[in-house]
Amino acid sequence: MSTVLVSLTDATVHLKLNRPERLNAVNEALYGRLLSELAAADRDPATRSVVLSGVGRAFCVGADLQAHSEGTRTRQDQAHYLDLAQQVCRQIQTMSTPVVAAVHGYALGAGAEMAVSADFLVMADDALMGFPEVGLGTFVGGGVTHRLPRLVGLRRATDLLMLGERFTGTQAYDWGLTFATVPADDVAAAADRLAATLATKAPLSIGRMKSMLRLDPTLDVALSSEPTHLLDLMQTRDWAEGVAAFAERRTPVFQGE
Repeated sequence: MSTVLVSLTDATVHLKLNRPERLNAVNEALYGRLLSELAAADRDPATRSVVLSGVGRAFCVGADLQAHSEGTRTRQDQAHYLDLAQQVCRQIQTMSTPVVAAVHGYALGAGAEMAVSADFLVMADDALMGFPEVGLGTFVGGGVTHRLPRLVGLRRATDLLMLGERFTGTQAYDWGLTFATVPADDVAAAADRLAATLATKAPLSIGRMKSMLRLDPTLDVALSSEPTHLLDLMQTRDWAEGVAAFAERRTPVFQGE
């Protein structure tokens, strides 16, 4: 059985973590397949958005501690596992295609890392997210020590990472961590609507916007870089289409060219 289910709706690729018997706990096979599918989606010009979700009762409860506790992994095996985890979160954060995480049930540890790596987070109001690593003698990954303070502020990030306490979707929304918090039964539909909206935007512009937001530039760098991106985009067919559509009072149809 595949560890990641892949489906396509219009211009949106749906990637579903598929280890429901383990509440989608991550292992090397899941990470490897997810990394491959994320990269494939980003290479495909027909793909304009990605929705990442989980099959069953949870988004992802983190590392498969049962596998870790067997004690059969060498240091090299452990390093390979950690490298895959970092690559997955790096791919989500750096790929040009926008990623929406649809979270229900639990998003803990590695699951929370993937969720906050996404560009948009849609979360069930009763879902539980958390970073329990300090209570397990481990450490966070996925660039969380850099990304989370930017999303919720240093003080809140310190509380969440050092205390490791779980928080609900409702709390996450209050902190500005989520795009939307909805009843659990509505998470998939809300994520799909957002992904469909993103799919209508100019993909070249979206990709450049992600790259600028990721850099966390100084004001001087932002002021000098933004015109460069704009000038490049003004040479594209998508820019001409956007201008024409505005003048003609119609919805633009972007081709990523």
